[in-house]
Amino acid sequence: MRKLIAFVSLAAATVTAACEGLGQAMTAHTDVVARAAGHELTVDHVAAIMRLNPRLPAQPEVVEAIANFWIDYVLLATAVAEDSSLRSVDLTPVVQPEIDQAVLFKLRDKVIQVDTSFTDEELRALYEKEQPGLQIRARHILLRLPPDATPAQRDSVMALARDLQQRAAAGADFAALATEYSQDPGSARQGGDLGFFVRGQMVPAFEEAAFALGVGEVSDVVETPFGLHIIKVEERQLPDFEQIKEGFRVQAKGTVTLEAEEAYVRNLTEPLGIKVEEDAYEVARELARRPDTKLSGRAASRALVSYKGGEFNAGEFRQEVIRRFDASRRAALAQLADEQMAEFLTTLTRFEILLAEARRLGVELEPAERDSIMDNAVRRLTALATATGLRTIEPKEGESMGQAINRKVRELLEGIATGERNALPLGPVSYSLREQYGAVVFERSFPAVVAAVQATRPAQAPPALPPAQPQGQPQQDASGSR
Repeated sequence: MRKLIAFVSLAAATVTAACEGLGQAMTAHTDVVARAAGHELTVDHVAAIMRLNPRLPAQPEVVEAIANFWIDYVLLATAVAEDSSLRSVDLTPVVQPEIDQAVLFKLRDKVIQVDTSFTDEELRALYEKEQPGLQIRARHILLRLPPDATPAQRDSVMALARDLQQRAAAGADFAALATEYSQDPGSARQGGDLGFFVRGQMVPAFEEAAFALGVGEVSDVVETPFGLHIIKVEERQLPDFEQIKEGFRVQAKGTVTLEAEEAYVRNLTEPLGIKVEEDAYEVARELARRPDTKLSGRAASRALVSYKGGEFNAGEFRQEVIRRFDASRRAALAQLADEQMAEFLTTLTRFEILLAEARRLGVELEPAERDSIMDNAVRRLTALATATGLRTIEPKEGESMGQAINRKVRELLEGIATGERNALPLGPVSYSLREQYGAVVFERSFPAVVAAVQATRPAQAPPALPPAQPQGQPQQDASGSR
């Protein structure tokens, strides 16, 4: 259940929304890119912002992003001007995922009772079985196998690998063999030495074979995407039980609880015969691409997943996508293969079944708990309004509040374009503000903005800055390179 909760409670971070509304588009001026709460964003306005940064690509996607940020900031400023406490903003869609998660935690506490006490003897036996923190030092010989290798080429490489394996297993100097034959440039010069590594650092087939070996043992030929390997383990290091006993006790308790949660979810949902409908995949992908799509009653009730006693429909899927996923994750969702999409839809359906079971058992939050979640959401929105500078807008002499909002939002967007300010997305609260105040983006105006920007740039514009890459530790592959 914990995995399920974590999977469906991803926080939204940015929103790309508001497709061209037919009724409003028919009456829109051709030089209007967006409207929000009575304000207008013009072609000249967007073009002027984009010209501030010659590295900003003159592309429709950039125009759309600016338009949507403009809408979000105008609506947030309008909400602050009307009610500085921001209590008038309907944050129910924003906090509902948090409420659902809290309800499921309560359901877990009610229905899952497991014995998580371990004697030291039981804990030691489990420790010796699982060997947490085990790290091994190994050498390997890698023979590359081209993906397009002919049967004859494959047989030749395999014959050499088997010969080397037999020689190593018979006691030949493994380091010398690796230095002579290994095609891994990262370790061959060190006699194939990969150093110490723990589980999760190598590709699965390599890891499974390596951790199954005792010190001094040589593996059979192991095939991975990198080629054919022969592996020899030189050392195995396991932390002392007494030193990690208490930490391992906590880990063991968590494992027992997690297994019980998974068993509960499985026993509850499997008898219901969850089935993903054949036509659900493309519907789900399209809604992931365009969560702002307005669904008619019939379209919204279209079943994507059915099960005994219920269904998960397109309207519910759209709501989940809007509430829980940011633009980048929605884009990834739209690219899922059928098998992956089926797993995703099944997970969302299980989540809905769990919530229904919670309601059946009378599991709900106390009013004070709901109020606390709502108060936290208001505080986050208030902090966001403060961080963007939209919480303290003071009209200048002769300026109306509406004009002051336009000026402040323009200054903010200009600062973002030049890199002097951070772009702070509103996340799912954007949808609440748009529902409350109204907003629309006119996509037919995008080409005019692009043309206006291109007209002021040289034929060879500087290249766009590459997108920032997420920070993280690179995973070592089975060849030992990083």
